[in-house]
Amino acid sequence: MQSMESIIKHYEFNHQDEENLKELVNVILPVQDRFAEDFYEFLMQNDYTAAFFQTPEADKRRKETIKGWLKSILTSKYDHRLLMRLIRIGQIHVKIGLEGHYVNSAMSFIRRYFQDQLLSTISDAGLRDRLLETLDKVLDISLDVITSSYREAELKRVFLSQRVEFWLVKWSERLMHGLNLILMVGLVVLSLGVAALLGSDILFAFRSNLEIGVIKSLGSLLILWMMIELLHTQVHQLKGGKFNVRIFVDLAMVAFIRKLFVAAIEHEDPISFALLLGGLLVLGVIYFFVGRSDMKL
Repeated sequence: MQSMESIIKHYEFNHQDEENLKELVNVILPVQDRFAEDFYEFLMQNDYTAAFFQTPEADKRRKETIKGWLKSILTSKYDHRLLMRLIRIGQIHVKIGLEGHYVNSAMSFIRRYFQDQLLSTISDAGLRDRLLETLDKVLDISLDVITSSYREAELKRVFLSQRVEFWLVKWSERLMHGLNLILMVGLVVLSLGVAALLGSDILFAFRSNLEIGVIKSLGSLLILWMMIELLHTQVHQLKGGKFNVRIFVDLAMVAFIRKLFVAAIEHEDPISFALLLGGLLVLGVIYFFVGRSDMKL
C-alpha cells in the first residue's frame, strides 16, 4: 500500500481541496442522518447486500459507520491515520465476505447522492464546480484505499495457490519419476525372464522337437525384441522424450503373432485361428493410422 502523501499526489489533492472540504462539511454533514437512511434503503433493495443486515443492531451499526466514514473523509487530515482507517474499513468488508463489486456500486450511489445535494444547494456555478471536483477526489481516494484491501486479499490467495501448485507439481514430478524408475526395473526383470524363456525354448528345440522348439523360440525372440523396444522407449521418456503409443500396438501385434505360431503348432480349430488372424488384421489397421498420425506430428 502506498502512503497517503503519494495517493493524494496522484489525485492532485491540494491546498484548495482542503479549503473546499470546509465548504463541503457545511453542505453535506447537516444531511448525514437523511443520507444514512437513504443509503440503508439503497442497500436493502438488493437481496445480496440486504442479507448482511438481519438484525436491528446491524441496521443501526451500518448507519453509524457510514456517517462516521463520511465525517472522517470530510473533516480528517489526509495523513497516515486516515489511510489506516480506510484500510480497516476495506479489511472488514473483505472479512465479512462482501464482494468488491458492491463497494463500487455503493460508492456510485454516494457520488450521485451528494452531487444532487450540491446541485440543489449551491447556486454559485464556480463554487459548485470546485466542490464537485473535490468531492470526486475524496470519494475516489476513499474507494481506492478500500478496494486495495480486496486486491491484497486476492493476491494472497493467488500467491498461496501458486505456492501450493508449485509444491504439488514438484512432488508429483518426483513421484512420476520414481514410478518410472520402478517401471524400468520391472521391464529389466521381465526382459531377463523372456531371455530365460528364449534359452529354454532353444534347449527344447535341440533336446526334444526341433520344429516346435524353433517356432517357440521365434515367438520368444519376438517378445524379447519387444521388451528391448519397451526399455528403449522408457529410457527415452525418462530423458524427456514424448510418450509413444505405437509401441503398445507393436507389443499387441507381436503377442498375436506369437499366439498364431503356438496355434499352428497345437493345431487349433479353424475358427480360433481365424479370430486370431482377424485380431491381427485390426491391429495392423490401427498400426497404420497411428503411424500416419505420428508422421503428421
